[in-house]
Amino acid sequence: MSVLNKIRVIEFADGVPGPLAALRLSDLGADVIKVESKDGDWLRNAAPALPNSEMSAAFFELNRGKRSVVLNEKLTLAALLKNADVFITDRTPEELAALGVHGIDAEPYVVNPKLVRVGISFWGDRGPLRLNKGSELAAQAMAGYTRYLGSRDAPACRLGADVACAGTGIFAVQATLAALIARVKSGVGQRVTLSLLNSLLALKSIHLAAQSDPDVYAGPRVGGANYPPERGWKTKDEPIFFAFGGSVGAEGRPGWVKFCEEAGFNRLLDDPRFDKIGRDSTGYGIQVQQLRAEYEREFARYSAEELVALIRKHAGNAASYQRADQALDHVQTRALGVVQEVAAAGGAKVRVRAFPARFSNLKPELKGIAPTLGEHNKAVAAELA
Repeated sequence: MSVLNKIRVIEFADGVPGPLAALRLSDLGADVIKVESKDGDWLRNAAPALPNSEMSAAFFELNRGKRSVVLNEKLTLAALLKNADVFITDRTPEELAALGVHGIDAEPYVVNPKLVRVGISFWGDRGPLRLNKGSELAAQAMAGYTRYLGSRDAPACRLGADVACAGTGIFAVQATLAALIARVKSGVGQRVTLSLLNSLLALKSIHLAAQSDPDVYAGPRVGGANYPPERGWKTKDEPIFFAFGGSVGAEGRPGWVKFCEEAGFNRLLDDPRFDKIGRDSTGYGIQVQQLRAEYEREFARYSAEELVALIRKHAGNAASYQRADQALDHVQTRALGVVQEVAAAGGAKVRVRAFPARFSNLKPELKGIAPTLGEHNKAVAAELA
C-alpha cells in the first residue's frame, strides 16, 4: 500500500533540502513533478557521475523516480499548481511572482485553496537576513556547529556531513505530512516555512539545553569544543568507540570489571584512577582524556573486531570506526535492507538508500531512473490539458 498514491507534489527546488523532501514523499507513493529552469538543477552537474553515465550520482540519489519539466509559455508554474496537492520550493515569493505565481504566501492560496506550500530558505521568511544568500557552511557557522569539532584554542571546523540541508529535508517531510493531515480535517492547505538555520538549531536542542547554565560546563553535550576531536581508541588495527557505565545499586554494573578481567587488563582494575563501572573513563566520561592512553596500551594486543566482541559480551557499547563502504555492506545494514538496487538508464542497476523507516503494513516504493532535463514536458502538458 502506498499511502500517498493520490498526492501530486510539485518540486521547484535545487540541491539537497527540497529534492530530499520530495524524494521521501515519492518513496511513500506521491507523484513528484520536478520543475527546473532551462539550465537544470545545479546538482545535475556535481561530481562524481554514475558509472558509464553523465548523470551526477548525487542528483540520481535525490531525484530518482521523479518527472522533470522545464517551464515555457505553454507549461507554466501557475498551471502546474492549480491541481497539485503539495508545492515544495526554495524560491522566494518575489521570484515566484516573476514567473506568474502571485499570492503564494497568502492564506489561503486563492488559485488552489487545498495546496500545501512548503517554502525552504537559508535564513527564514522574516527578519533582516530574509533575502540574503546562504549555504550549508554559512548555516553551520551561524548556528555554532563549527565549534563542535576541533578544540577551544584551534580554528573552527565544519561538520563534514551536510546536516543543515539533510535536516531541513527531513523536517520538510514531517511538516508536509502534518499539513496534509490538517487538510483532511479542515479541507484547506496551508503555508509552511523552514530554514537551514532553524533546522540546525532544532537539531541542537539537547546541546543548547545542556549549555543553559553558564556556571556548569560538563557532560557529553557540551565538551566538543573543549576536547580534542574524537578519533576513537587505538587498537592493533582499527580504532573503536566503547562505553560502559550506569549506576545500578551500590556497586554499579559489573560489566566493566568482567571485561577487564577477561581481557587481562588487571592493571586497570588495580589503578585507583579508574572508577569500577567504567563510566568516567569510557565513552564521553569526564576522565577519558586523562586515561585514554592507559587503555590504548592494553588495546594494542587486540584487533578492533576482538575488542568490540568482548565489550559487547559484557554489556558494553562498542563499534569499530568504519569507512562508508564498510558501513553499507555490514551484516546489520544488510539485515535492515538499508541499501537496495533500483533501475537506472540503459538497464543498469544503482544502489540507493531505502526509506529509513520500516512499517508493518506499509511498503515504500523505491523508484528508479532519474529524469533527464525536461523529459516529461509533453506528458505533463497533456495531463494539464
